[in-house]
Amino acid sequence: MNSSLSISRSGLKGLQTHLDITSNNIANVNTIGFKQKNTNFYELLRNDVAGQNGPLPNGVSRGMKATQGQFNMTQGSFIAGSNPFDLAISGEGMFGIRLPDNQLAYTRDGSFAFDQNGVLRNASGNRVEMTLNVPKNNWPKGEPYVREDGQVRIGNVLVGEIPVFDDANSSQLIEVGENQWVLPQGQAAARLANPVIKQHFLEGSNVELAESMSDMIVTQRAYSMNAKVLQATDEMMQRINEYKQ
Repeated sequence: MNSSLSISRSGLKGLQTHLDITSNNIANVNTIGFKQKNTNFYELLRNDVAGQNGPLPNGVSRGMKATQGQFNMTQGSFIAGSNPFDLAISGEGMFGIRLPDNQLAYTRDGSFAFDQNGVLRNASGNRVEMTLNVPKNNWPKGEPYVREDGQVRIGNVLVGEIPVFDDANSSQLIEVGENQWVLPQGQAAARLANPVIKQHFLEGSNVELAESMSDMIVTQRAYSMNAKVLQATDEMMQRINEYKQ
């Protein structure tokens, strides 16, 4: 394939990937606990151009590639919740979630509720990692109070505890959907010593809408320019072929 066509093609593919990631961020601007995804751009193989005294300092690039990068784990704004188990983490940490295969996953989405069997579950129906000192059906009357350290009390009775896990290895997190992540096989996050849980609050998305919209406009214009370059290159090659004939 002609190098000009190859470069333009790689640019279109990379910019389309960036548009997809940015569009997904914008679509989840109101999703509880959502973490913005970043895009990584890579330059493809550079071919050196030979000069009289050796390779020239600026070779010919073969284009670029874009992939989904790390998640932006900065904290989102707090939103007031109505349930006693609407929880948000201030600062570091993640809640533990048990997936259907019993693998421990992690999330910042603290929208929890008890099911009819007395099991605390998240919005996806997965079990929240929680220690019950007293079975849910035997809890004393009164509204549960979730302390900042994760202890769940009703009056002076400690009925349970919700652990918070360290997110120091957040760069290795693998997305499994529904705002849930897992660590690579064989790894597990340690329990955070001094978490800060806010009861009756939820953490909103950390997507900066204005920034993402501006980024999308710039990317769309760059995509349009690449498409025009591709079209112009194709037209020139057609003219060259006509002259050869």
